Amino acid sequence: MLNKYIDRLDKLICTYREIELAQFEAQGGAKADFDDRIWYHIDPNNGRRTRYLCGCHGRKGKGSAGNDPSDVLSYPYNHLIKIWIITTANTSLSANQKKSRVGIARKLLTLIDGHLYAQSEATIRSLSLGEKAADRLRPFLAFCAEKGIMRTLSYKEIDNRNRTSHAHLDAVAEKLPSIDAVIALGSIFSSVFEHVDANGYVRHGEEVKIHDALVLTFALLSLASPNRMSAEIPVLPKQRLGSYSESEGEPVYYLDWIGSKGYGHNKNHLLSALAEPLTKAVNYFYEACEPGRILCRFYENPDQSLEMLLGGSEVGAELKKNLSLSEKPNLFTLGYALGFYSVEDFVPVLQPGADPARFNHTLKGKLFFEKPIYSLASQDRLSLSRVGKTKFSALPHLFGYTDLPKIFGDEETLTIAEIQKRWITFYRKSILPEFPLSYSTGESSIKLKDAMFCVLGSWFYRGLVGSGAKPLQKSKYAVVPLASLGRSVMSRLTPTSFVKETIFQSYGFSSELGLLPHSLRHFSNTLADLSRIPVEVITAWSGRKNQEQTHTYVHSGHEEKAGRVSAIINPPDVDKKFIRTISNTRLVELTNLPASLTSTGLCTQNLNVTPCNYLNDFVSQCFMCPETCHVGGDEKAIEFFEKDLSFQSKRLDSVTSDTRLLTSTAMKSWYIVHFRNVHILSALIGLMKESPIGTIIQYSNTKGEFSLTNLETMAITRVAPELPKPEDRMAAVIESRVARPAADANPQLRSLLSSFGLSSGEM
Repeated sequence: MLNKYIDRLDKLICTYREIELAQFEAQGGAKADFDDRIWYHIDPNNGRRTRYLCGCHGRKGKGSAGNDPSDVLSYPYNHLIKIWIITTANTSLSANQKKSRVGIARKLLTLIDGHLYAQSEATIRSLSLGEKAADRLRPFLAFCAEKGIMRTLSYKEIDNRNRTSHAHLDAVAEKLPSIDAVIALGSIFSSVFEHVDANGYVRHGEEVKIHDALVLTFALLSLASPNRMSAEIPVLPKQRLGSYSESEGEPVYYLDWIGSKGYGHNKNHLLSALAEPLTKAVNYFYEACEPGRILCRFYENPDQSLEMLLGGSEVGAELKKNLSLSEKPNLFTLGYALGFYSVEDFVPVLQPGADPARFNHTLKGKLFFEKPIYSLASQDRLSLSRVGKTKFSALPHLFGYTDLPKIFGDEETLTIAEIQKRWITFYRKSILPEFPLSYSTGESSIKLKDAMFCVLGSWFYRGLVGSGAKPLQKSKYAVVPLASLGRSVMSRLTPTSFVKETIFQSYGFSSELGLLPHSLRHFSNTLADLSRIPVEVITAWSGRKNQEQTHTYVHSGHEEKAGRVSAIINPPDVDKKFIRTISNTRLVELTNLPASLTSTGLCTQNLNVTPCNYLNDFVSQCFMCPETCHVGGDEKAIEFFEKDLSFQSKRLDSVTSDTRLLTSTAMKSWYIVHFRNVHILSALIGLMKESPIGTIIQYSNTKGEFSLTNLETMAITRVAPELPKPEDRMAAVIESRVARPAADANPQLRSLLSSFGLSSGEM
């Protein structure tokens, strides 16, 4: 039986299969085909290579992971996902956002029961696609509806989040790093950089684990400024820590910073308290990564002299005597100058005119002679033997591999000039297609020759489990892509099943210790806020354009807010009647926090961004709102509450006298709820009278308890008021109403009948 949705999808697939996929490659650099399970998109503007899995959701890993025949999606969805990749790749989104959109579409096509056209909002929601799934999936559903291969759906996730103030505080706590983890980072930094002096030089005979140094430096920079760790730090330019001061004032420290998310480049300020360790860390990478930068300059233009490539960098005295700085180096003599080999290192070179193809394996070794690496010439021929054990093998030793991947071809020998050409081509195509640029995990990029963190694969991947998935990525001649640096650093800060050990475990700390990299950005914002820095300054410092976003990064909890109120109030000297007014005015003036004065206390909601929509059944409209704070000893608020309590009690009494109470379900429900809330109001009044002046009082409706913050000790006390059961009170009222004589049930009606000369018995 024909189906219009499947028929349209078949026609759509046929149309797209005829398109020339010039921007896509399959595994191994082959031309992309609709039957491939892995595609690579090559950005035509910058050469950036993005990997897309086209098979079932749940297959993870690099390289060929996800390319197994069992990973394929069923037809026609194995082709629909490729159509969506083509469509998404041509948008202006970031590479990560594109991969997220494709990933959620793959997840949907993997998990759906039946065909896509048969799905509804309910069936998609039942798949539990995860947080943020709706925003990422809607463009795919809209595309499918536009092409007529499914019905239009308005898919939205149901928001089941707990939005009470207590839930908000719990969420805030999760975004801030553990203080223990921050302290541990300081201790680890001292160990890692113990043998590094202030100029960045390592003490003779000592060694620094460069991956550990990267993790600590990234974390230190994130503590010193509220940056985006994986999007901004990897693309820092080569520089030393700068400082500036006016009129002999305190210096302001900064680094030239490449912005992200549309925020421009700037001189980003860093906390002066961290200037000393920052100087040491920045200077270390300034010096240590220079070999990588020199190598990148060579890859961009191999026709430069050694002196021009070095750019003023010193070569070891023992090495320098064997080199001519005025000559153009080849790949391996440059490696010798950069210290990749020992002073008198040799490799086998084919004798001029010899043809190894005419000899068997045993005799081939006699055709090669040992030649110092520093004297290798471009016309010298080396064996392409991939195994380092043979006598005539050179490339495994030169590239630092015991078993070399097959990337140079099938010839027996090649000249060094040809090996150099093929290696640079391979590096720029397979390891870093966007070269000379390199990108962070965001959209920021920098030329690798100018990058602060220009790290060689042989340094970076040493000791890392599961690293170096690409051929020769761990070579001393491969510079690590900057995005890989950011991802690797973040993985060692947070305990996961994919990481053998975190930086904390490596230095003897608990396996449970860790921190989310973005939490340091929240931490810096909060510290700045507690230091009374205006929100406009924090916004600019954090690289944001909208200062309203800054409030989501400021996590001054009850204790901090109470501490400010405590300093502002000073109970012994301040007139109690003005406590609330002074608290609010000074809170806004000194902290730039969203705070508003109410008739009964302070409102902590930013009313400029989110207008109040809270309603209750009391005269005091803010009572029981999760965003409101009451202040102990606030006589004006207490007086207002007492009047409201009297009025609400009379309302309860009037309902108990109403004859409709016996039959009206709505009136009974109202009475039960209002009876409980009136007693909560009574308890609040008692706490405001009995608590020390200035105590911050909040009520949680979900937990049924008050939170009292003592301004002297900064301790929070939980108080659960004892409330009578409203259901029992309701039953007693009804019982008393039923027991009354019928004649007394409605005195107003009896009075009305009497005015007409009638009695209730005559009705």
